[in-house]
Amino acid sequence: MEQKPEIIFTFPACMGGVASFNFNIINHSRLIKKFHSKVILIRAKEDQLPPFLESFHADEVLHFDFSFKENKYLVLKRLNKLLGNKPGCIVTDNALTVFAANKFKNPKTVFQLLHDFYYVKEAIACAGMTDAVIAHSSFFSDAVFASDPALYFNRSFFIPYGVRQLAQYPDKNNATLNLVFLGRMDQSKGVHLLYEIEQGLAKKNIHVNWTVIGKGPLKKNVLEQWKDAINISFQEPDSTEEVYAALKKQDVFIFPTSFEGTPVSIMECMANAIVTVTNDLPGGIRDLVTENTGFRCAMNDVAEYIDIISTLHNDRNKLDQLQQQCYRMAHEHYDIENNADHYFEKFLEYDSLKRKEKHAAVMLSKLDKPWLPNWFVKGLRNLK
Repeated sequence: MEQKPEIIFTFPACMGGVASFNFNIINHSRLIKKFHSKVILIRAKEDQLPPFLESFHADEVLHFDFSFKENKYLVLKRLNKLLGNKPGCIVTDNALTVFAANKFKNPKTVFQLLHDFYYVKEAIACAGMTDAVIAHSSFFSDAVFASDPALYFNRSFFIPYGVRQLAQYPDKNNATLNLVFLGRMDQSKGVHLLYEIEQGLAKKNIHVNWTVIGKGPLKKNVLEQWKDAINISFQEPDSTEEVYAALKKQDVFIFPTSFEGTPVSIMECMANAIVTVTNDLPGGIRDLVTENTGFRCAMNDVAEYIDIISTLHNDRNKLDQLQQQCYRMAHEHYDIENNADHYFEKFLEYDSLKRKEKHAAVMLSKLDKPWLPNWFVKGLRNLK
């Protein structure tokens, strides 16, 4: 029997949009069976983010732990050993994997994923080391292509992403407007602005219910902000099922984020017939949030958020129309069952996309040499 090609996914083993993205395309593609699939969850010793707890439907799930203080050459060598030398492809979003494959001339085709501008910059730093890049926003795909058209011609792809869809439209007959925040609780996601929005609504005598879904470093501060409020609940679901259970009764997603690629949270809210109000950022937000599905505000303009929520509170027909359009758009364009297969259709082109040669070399420091033992390098770096 002919042996299947391998597909290797590598990404950080921490909770967040990157892990969710990989989880969804791995667990929902019907074409993954054409590969022998392997997931490598990468975790740095210095990383304090909460772990990703979902289970992957892959043939193998491995863990790769390392420290930034180690001899990087040895780290790359150890990682490349896990990548293997069988025919197939590597799907990654991190430079560590790209460097490992390039340094040790791994025969697999390397696909680099672009989630937001951070990953665009990382792809440019790895230019010449990968075979193709894929973004779930046309903006970021174009950004990499524009950085070096000759290098990325016919190698920079835009493939829309998706999430699980509901079998039927959820019940939205809420007498009181239900507002939800879904995301990591940190400064860049704007969770600290929710209380200011609540205060503005209270001044207009608009009573709403709030649900904050997520974990993060600002949670203690946010709890302190809201300590006297009785119209808010905080939830920390561990699975997509639990997130969807919390979303079904919500009306409007309030998301004053200041740094995004293509937010999974917006697609999950659309699938649950929730209207999004968010900052107007280039990238996936502008693909997802249109006049038919939500509102884009000037960066952190709290007054604009308050005005939009007030409009939706007073005009329930408009809210209902937008919710139905969100639900329909999610089904038509962001169904993970279909879109995950579109990714694997591209992965199956691994042989034709393999570059004949790569023109970039991995540059390592004086301490990252093959003959220097790990204990010695770590000892020196611990002294700094």
